[in-house]
Amino acid sequence: MTMRTAWRRLRHLESLAVRTVSRDIAKRRMRRSDTALDRTATAVTTRFDAPLPYRVRELPARSVELSSPRDHALKLLERVRTVLQNNDVPRAEARVSTAAPNTIALRAHDWVAAANLLSREIQTLLIGIGGITAGASEFVRQPSVQALEGAAVLHLLDPAVTLHAGRVISRYGFESAVRLERWDPTEEGRYTAAIWNPRTELLAPEAFRIVLDVNAEPTASSTAAEDAAAALQQTALLDVDFPIDVVYTWVDGTDPVWLARKRDALETDAGERMTEDAAADLRFVAHDELRHSLRSLEQYAPWVRHVYLVTDRQRPAWLREDHPRLTIVDHKDIAPAGTRLPSFNSQAIEANLHRIEGLSEHFLYFNDDVFLSSPVTPDLFFNPNGIASMYMSRAHVGPGAPVQGEPASDSAGKNARALVREATGRRVSRKLFHAPFALRRSVSYEIEERWPDVVAATRDAQFRRIDDVTLSGALHMNYAFATGRAVTRGIRYRYANVGAHDAAARLSGLERDRDVLQTFCLNESTHEIDPVTLDHQVRSFLHRRFPDTSSFEIPGA
Repeated sequence: MTMRTAWRRLRHLESLAVRTVSRDIAKRRMRRSDTALDRTATAVTTRFDAPLPYRVRELPARSVELSSPRDHALKLLERVRTVLQNNDVPRAEARVSTAAPNTIALRAHDWVAAANLLSREIQTLLIGIGGITAGASEFVRQPSVQALEGAAVLHLLDPAVTLHAGRVISRYGFESAVRLERWDPTEEGRYTAAIWNPRTELLAPEAFRIVLDVNAEPTASSTAAEDAAAALQQTALLDVDFPIDVVYTWVDGTDPVWLARKRDALETDAGERMTEDAAADLRFVAHDELRHSLRSLEQYAPWVRHVYLVTDRQRPAWLREDHPRLTIVDHKDIAPAGTRLPSFNSQAIEANLHRIEGLSEHFLYFNDDVFLSSPVTPDLFFNPNGIASMYMSRAHVGPGAPVQGEPASDSAGKNARALVREATGRRVSRKLFHAPFALRRSVSYEIEERWPDVVAATRDAQFRRIDDVTLSGALHMNYAFATGRAVTRGIRYRYANVGAHDAAARLSGLERDRDVLQTFCLNESTHEIDPVTLDHQVRSFLHRRFPDTSSFEIPGA
């Protein structure tokens, strides 16, 4: 080792030590600040998830009815608007169409007074200073004038929990914050952002006005203000402004009625009665994946418009029947007339997803073993111009034609390769990650029109065949790419085989890297541990990782 190399390593270790000490000091300072917050008699001291390096922060929280983090944030936003409105404090707001944060712009000479008003009139409000994000801010009940004057951004937080039978079942923390931005006057009589704003750097004085409903249609009297605030009110070129729905397919594989239907279909298909041992092999044991996947969706993708759950005459016992943003769709409601039902072939069911009534043109397809791991924005899945994203694996599609006995995904990949080559003359070589699929209804309808016999044959296959295609998977994504409606991009993703002997370590890694990953998949591709251990490990992990009951659930169910 040369002296130069040794010196570089020494400097690296020194830098690492300094960063570690700085993080520890910051964590201790934040812990002291959180502990110093006043706690009312009814407040529940609660641990909220926070970004690195804090991970967890303890704050006093009030008790509220079960809702989503997005709805809790919107309620706080309305309370903030009302206080400003009632006290004649002008403001400017960006029109929020998808994942943009709830942000209110205030003039510098209203800044301190507005913060004092809000802290006085919203009793449970915490005001955060000094952080780019809410989770990294230091919260107080009443900031000092000096602290307010030095802040370019304030994060307003109303920490809350939902209780059931005396136990916390859901938390509403930093993801439900409202953001205030300070705008300073310029010599030309306009206002400039005290911190970089992605939409504009200057606003005319008329942009700041007293209005309760920022999304209301403009009137003649508000034209001048609308023109002045156009940079905030008009949809930016790089914003995703179209609706995005999510579709899940789900089955309760332990339902005796469903198992009887599957057994009858298999016996009819085979032309002979099955033995009891063979019938037992039909059972599909889930580990409560759907419940926790929905929790991850509500927590990390609040911009999703609607969720459709596609099932075969089933409904999870814990699922609410009256949720305004969730619809149960039966197989028979989306299968064309004459299709062989019931179907136990996931690829046949997926061939009908684009036929869901009311489904948005752009939608995401989730298997229930796919989860989000950290906050994501719509442009991870769709570009603002509508082009979809696809996430390539390093694994290759196998050579040759499909063969009996290989995994269904391998056969489907080969079939997709053949059809795409027929259409474009180009060869599909790589598989896709088992992540959310960003799909377009128009692409699925086009594939159906181009290869009607292939799609119809897949739909009619009650059980998987090697000739099936994936209209909501490999065929769709590769055809969309070949025809200019999808592009490749990266996604921070991990696949965990929960049936492997080292599954516990893999699950621990997912917890450790939760802020790094954007999505992950839990799949039982091998059977190296006993089923009881596997079920316990997966359920325990999911409960630890996603403990907050979603608004889709019946509390306590």
